[in-house]
Amino acid sequence: MTFPPRSGALPDHPGHGPSLAVALARAREAACLTQDELAVRSGLSVRAIRNLETGHTARPRRQSLVLLAEALGLAPAEARRLLRLPRSAARPAGATTPPGARVPAELPPAPRHRLAGRETLADALAARLPGRDGPVVVVGPPGSGKTALALRTAHAARDGFPDGQVYVDLHPTSCLPFTSDQLVQRVLRSLGRGAGVRGPEEARARLRDALSGRRVLVVLDNVVTEAQVRPLLVDGGGSAVLVATRRELPALPGWPGHRIGPLGRAEACRVLADLAGAARVRADRPAVLDIVRYCGGLPLALHLAGLWLSARPSRSPRELADRLADERDRLATLSVGDLSLRASVAAYHRPLPPALKASLHQLRDMEHDFGVEEMMDRVTPSRRVAVDLLEDLLQRQLIRAGEPDRSGRIRYRLHEAVRLYVAYGG
Repeated sequence: MTFPPRSGALPDHPGHGPSLAVALARAREAACLTQDELAVRSGLSVRAIRNLETGHTARPRRQSLVLLAEALGLAPAEARRLLRLPRSAARPAGATTPPGARVPAELPPAPRHRLAGRETLADALAARLPGRDGPVVVVGPPGSGKTALALRTAHAARDGFPDGQVYVDLHPTSCLPFTSDQLVQRVLRSLGRGAGVRGPEEARARLRDALSGRRVLVVLDNVVTEAQVRPLLVDGGGSAVLVATRRELPALPGWPGHRIGPLGRAEACRVLADLAGAARVRADRPAVLDIVRYCGGLPLALHLAGLWLSARPSRSPRELADRLADERDRLATLSVGDLSLRASVAAYHRPLPPALKASLHQLRDMEHDFGVEEMMDRVTPSRRVAVDLLEDLLQRQLIRAGEPDRSGRIRYRLHEAVRLYVAYGG
């Protein structure tokens, strides 16, 4: 997104350190933006912008300055001035990396779109790093925005980890999940400590030594088991582990993690307004509310709906709502480029053991709440097996639990995207 240029937004003689902070603060004030508004425009976190303007971040990344220059609407000459500001050659305050060691910077870009009510949550999770009681964990159903939240959190916390940030996707869609030993070797290589390791035990010991003596943030996406995470947990020190996972990890220290789910109606409408335009959303409010309902409030589904509308400025929200009304085609419609809600659900469904896949198949037409009795009628005559299957489906974020009814029974419901996936063949 391009913003109209403004002249005179930078001070005449910016320097480095505090002068850079002053330059950015004055540019923001000249653009009549708050830090919150600049965060939304730039895709950076409020905390990152605050650290830049207070001089806490001595060596900002070039890409961060590019995003800020664009969001501030700086004229090309002013943007070039901003990028030419000298950066401190000193090591960041608090850095403990030995001279010559690698300082990885592996975080994928922070989401450019609004997290719709989760910006404050990202800052709160960042403030918990490093977690003293264990890793910081985000878990949720397909399309709930776990990775986006984890990345926004990681970028918000990045300045507190001057010895580097390591990012690993432990279960890419086209590969088998990492084993714990493979992950240990991967992180050691990122830290420049992987050479000459003799066996898994020595590798784990070396990783503990590397993390305990440095301030490193390790972000693990799509974690499958607690065993993958446990070798990275170190008592004391300033390193931290941030986890995004498709299933609950109750055996991890510090569990429970932070569970996320659908957005509220107002937040969901803001997602659509950010992508499709506020005026367009206001002009057809009933259709927009239908879109929110058909998307189940899921951030990924809403993001895809917003992209669908933004790519088709001549099409109305009502046209999209009518397409989504046919649930047989809903997953196909919620697909833009290489992003799709179907792929998100498939990543949860593909690794399931046969018994759980069979259970979902038997429940595929359950559009209402169900419980143990329905499981016994449709899936297994054994109450114990039915209870265990429900608990497993719940931990894997494929169903959600409601409040107990008057008799104390807990009722469950398939997440809507999961129901559509199993009902219409993925």
